[in-house]
Amino acid sequence: MTPDGIVMYQVNTALGQTTTISRFESHPRLLNTGRVSCVVGEVDSSRLKLLDGESPIEIVMVSGAEETENVDRPWTFNGPDDKPYTWQIMCRSPVLFVSGNAPIPLARYRQAKLGIISRSRRAFLEIFPAGINVIDFIVVTFVSYAKHHWLDEPHHESSSSAT
Repeated sequence: MTPDGIVMYQVNTALGQTTTISRFESHPRLLNTGRVSCVVGEVDSSRLKLLDGESPIEIVMVSGAEETENVDRPWTFNGPDDKPYTWQIMCRSPVLFVSGNAPIPLARYRQAKLGIISRSRRAFLEIFPAGINVIDFIVVTFVSYAKHHWLDEPHHESSSSAT
């Protein structure tokens, strides 16, 4: 969602467990229809496919650790630019880093707050300045990360499907 509350992405999971991520776009020439939906990625059990470009890019997801009970294990993969990326839990929130000499944070998932101690807020995906040019990539990899690390965990409940 934008700060104005406008939905930017929608996530749909079919019965076959393939998840489709769509981005909503406004087109001035299409005033009577308003916004259109553009599919930017698909996620299944072992890989994700980025569809925002001339040819689809498939990324095989590899866990940073063997299967353990540790839900905080990092998830490392090579992006379309062949750079290593890692979703890692930091201070109880997943953060996406691009690896290099010094890891650069691109995005962070901020959990919802109930508002008992502080003001309530919805959950959201915060994009840092370094990630502005790869927002679709961030959203698709986050959906894949969440699907594999949270929805496969028996103790986690799923949340809203619009980002």
